[in-house]
Parts: sequence; C-alpha cells; structure tokens
Amino acid sequence: MKLDFAVGMGRNETGIEIGMYAKVAEECGFKYVTFVDQQNISRDVYVMMTMAALNTRRIQIGHGVTQPFTYHPSVTANATSTVNELSGGRTFLGIGAGGNALRSMGMKPRPLREFREAVEFIKEYTAGNEAEIAGATMHSEWIKHPLRVYMAAAGPKSLQMAGEIADGVVFTSNADPVVAKWRVEQVQKGAMKAGRDPAKIDIWARGMMYIADDREEAMREVAGYAVNSARGICELLSQKGPDIEDLRKRLEKERPGLIDDCVRVVEVFTEDQHEKLDTPSSGRVTQNIIEAQHLAGKPQDICEKLQALAE
Repeated sequence: MKLDFAVGMGRNETGIEIGMYAKVAEECGFKYVTFVDQQNISRDVYVMMTMAALNTRRIQIGHGVTQPFTYHPSVTANATSTVNELSGGRTFLGIGAGGNALRSMGMKPRPLREFREAVEFIKEYTAGNEAEIAGATMHSEWIKHPLRVYMAAAGPKSLQMAGEIADGVVFTSNADPVVAKWRVEQVQKGAMKAGRDPAKIDIWARGMMYIADDREEAMREVAGYAVNSARGICELLSQKGPDIEDLRKRLEKERPGLIDDCVRVVEVFTEDQHEKLDTPSSGRVTQNIIEAQHLAGKPQDICEKLQALAE
C-alpha cells in the first residue's frame, strides 16, 4: 500500500522559520505540510501557510487543523482560498470541532450539527455557489475553485459524518493500528450511508515519528505530543454507546493497561501544557502509550510500524 507523508508544524517555530522548514520538508519528499491553529499557543495560521506557499513549489499546504467557531466559515473559506490562489492551487482546508482553540478561551464544545453546517457551507461557498449558514445566504465574488476539506474526527458520530461529507478524514493524534482500524470502520459506515465509495476518502493518521537508537531515548521528545493521544483516548471512552464499548474491549485486549495509563496522564493536565516538553502530564506518559500510539525507535522499527498501520 502506498502511503503519503506530511509534516505538522507551527507549535514552536517562528514565522521566519516556517518558510525554511516548509522548504526543507518539500526537498525531503513530504507531500503535505500542515500548521496548527490555536491562537494562544501558535503564530497565525494564515501567515504560516502564506510563508510556506512563498517558499515552496510542490508541497500541499493546509491547516492542522482550524475550527469554525472563532472565525466565521466565510472568513475561513476566503482566507484559505486566498492562500490557495497564492500557492497555485496547492492548499486544502483542515477543520475540526474546536479543541484547545476553544478550551483555552473558556468556550464549550459546539453541537456537531453546527460543525456539519460549517463544512457544508465551505464546500458550497468555495465552489462559487450561493451558500447558506445560520439563516444567512451569501456568495463570493471571486472564489471559483472548491477547496478540499479534511475533517478532524475522533468519535463515532464525527467520524461517520466525515465519511458522509468530507474529502478526507484526519484521525486526531493517535497512530495506533487498533484505534485506526476502528476509526476507519466508522468512516466507512458514514460513507455507505451517504452512498459514497469509502475508498475515495483520504484517511490521515497523525502521530509522532522520532528516530532514536532506543525507545527510552525518544521518550522526552515524544511525550509532550503523546499527552494529546492520552487525552483523546479518555475523552473518547467517556462517551456512551455500542461503538465506544467495542473500542474499549479491543483496547483492553490488545493494549493491556493503556487506558489506565492514559487516565493518569489526564489527571494532571492543564491547557498550558498542550504539546509541551517536561510538563507534569508529559512526565506521566508511559512507554506503553508511546509504543501503542506513536512511532519511535530505529528506522527499521518505524517502517515495520508504518506497514502495520497501513494494513
């Protein structure tokens, strides 16, 4: 199976560094580069995307990911389409339901129907058509090229919705084949419900890859991002329903102790620790979490894990 590879950045890099790193990613053969959009901890996502566009020629550029509740979806569509024009058609739109961008402002998660409405609006709006959202109808005078929309999704409802309406699905912060298989099944359910061919939906697993002589050497560098994985598992398993219980049973069978390890990480997490090294929460990340959900170690070990994930 052919895999494409992406680099996610923007948590710590300066605006000037972004252009340089995007160029290096392109030269190294990566197909995509994405930029975090969390206003309290990163630079502006559209400035970063523009810097990447100006310093590259081939690599695809997108959000990793934005959300539709601090920007109006028409603003998001307009800004992304502007970068798409600037880059010569190399830009896509990655969008999720909120995450740190909302939590750090004290905003609560919005209903899933509002997420769907925003995605459907963006797809219609960027096609150059009249589009409606929240009772208002509008159109762009200049946008004529539909953006590819990749939806970040974790739970069964959002995954199935992505299977219905998205061009691609971004699995949030977890490269565990056990979780990925379950998520693919949810996407397939949504696609079949909408009469779509599931094979035509891009599937995107996100995780840390870190080359090191041994796993212990990688621990500190990977642990800060692995906190996301632990939090994601706890949030997911806090939901109810047969699909969630199915996932819980699979994890308990294939990854003994993983759920309890994740709970201990979340117990000390605060938003200011998001994707940082040497925090109380990253200090509780276990080798079990990293082994299950990320790819660290010697190149051959990473390649074997990638093959398992692909399958």
